[in-house]
Amino acid sequence: MAKLNWNPWMGLADMKAELDHILNESARKGRAPKSVADKAYFWAPSADVLETPQAFVITVELPGVEREDVAVEVKTRTLWVYGERRFEKICEGEGVYHSLERSYGPFARRFALPKGVDRAGVAAVFRNGLLEITLPKERQEARCRRIHIA
Repeated sequence: MAKLNWNPWMGLADMKAELDHILNESARKGRAPKSVADKAYFWAPSADVLETPQAFVITVELPGVEREDVAVEVKTRTLWVYGERRFEKICEGEGVYHSLERSYGPFARRFALPKGVDRAGVAAVFRNGLLEITLPKERQEARCRRIHIA
């Protein structure tokens, strides 16, 4: 039987390389708005992106987050959703949590805006823990149209 030489520190170099890659990639993709860049973000909420003929619709899951704790910003060709889910201890007194699986603290999501989005018409609605952001498409005139001769 072969002897296995296991060292608990073996994976640290790989983890450091992966972290450096992630940080370099995020720095290359663009800078966050100043209000976003001032904080460290711990989690990113789940989101769905739907394209219709009239608009792009982004739905972000934010259960347990208050409307006042969420911000939506359009910066150049980027849409930022950020805020904070506050931790509220349910048990008063000497209770101890054995498991905390939900994410708490600051969060952020960044979406690159495709060409043809009417940035002035962006609208957001927050209802039942879902943030729905509508990004209407710019109307393009038909390439060919018949001109009436008077």
